Amino acid sequence: MITSNVAFYPCVDIEKTEQFYSKIIGLKLVFSGPGSRIFACGAGGHFGFVEYSDKKAAKGRLCLSLNCETEEQVSEYYQAVIRAGGKPKGEPGLHLFQPVFSFFIEDPNGYLVEFQRIQGVQL
Repeated sequence: MITSNVAFYPCVDIEKTEQFYSKIIGLKLVFSGPGSRIFACGAGGHFGFVEYSDKKAAKGRLCLSLNCETEEQVSEYYQAVIRAGGKPKGEPGLHLFQPVFSFFIEDPNGYLVEFQRIQGVQL
């Protein structure tokens, strides 16, 4: 039986990545190993990061989305990210071509992190 998932991403600096995801985004660190970290994202989902020897990331090529139950929660996370010192790429809003209400922030590796509510879908 599958109980959860971890999606792993390469990172440039594991310490900066840990600070961003734990302090700015507010995810719980559930594993810390040499050059790797895993964060809980609710309901069995996890983000994992690994600092490889080449210290390269897939900058500009990945979006890590965190699903919220309501648009109000998206807006609340937006305010929490700002209070924690984060700098979102714009205010929460509805996408032009998708039924998605969200905002984005870039992590230290160049990945977009999205807080979203997909209208009509419960994830």
